[in-house]
Amino acid sequence: MRLLFALIALCFSLFGADYYEEDLDVQEAFTMMKKGAVIVDVRTPGEYIYAGHIPGAVSLPLFDYRYAPKSIKVRMGLAKMEQKSRIDPQKAYSITPVENQEFLEDARKLRKLTHNAPLLIICRSGVRSRYAANLLAKNGFTDIYNVDGGFLAWKRAKLPVWIDR
Repeated sequence: MRLLFALIALCFSLFGADYYEEDLDVQEAFTMMKKGAVIVDVRTPGEYIYAGHIPGAVSLPLFDYRYAPKSIKVRMGLAKMEQKSRIDPQKAYSITPVENQEFLEDARKLRKLTHNAPLLIICRSGVRSRYAANLLAKNGFTDIYNVDGGFLAWKRAKLPVWIDR
């Protein structure tokens, strides 16, 4: 998964300019949110639910992920290694990101429901949100902003977070 985000970031840095309005730091985003802008969280539903989210943020996942187990031989080897030291369980699976086919349609519906309020796009660290902001802008959306640093920066700034524990 980290490789995917690195590739997306590399593609943006090499091949294109940003089409959305601008990057905002989390304090600017918080101020705009208090004035009526809508936070759109493009992380996976699991991240939104279990890692927490910004109160009032709308979950609009950008990607779905397909998980396919690697061979039983690989998984057995990892299980044995795990007894001796901590192993990343993702190594037992091939993880394929698939762009959410409903993303743009859901964003259009959201835009109507929010009466064209500015959309502040956020993810975990700012990579997926930048991709999503550009995707929206390229498809005719205006008043789109990327929250630089993502949810991690939001939490570091000690801004409001909802975590269900």
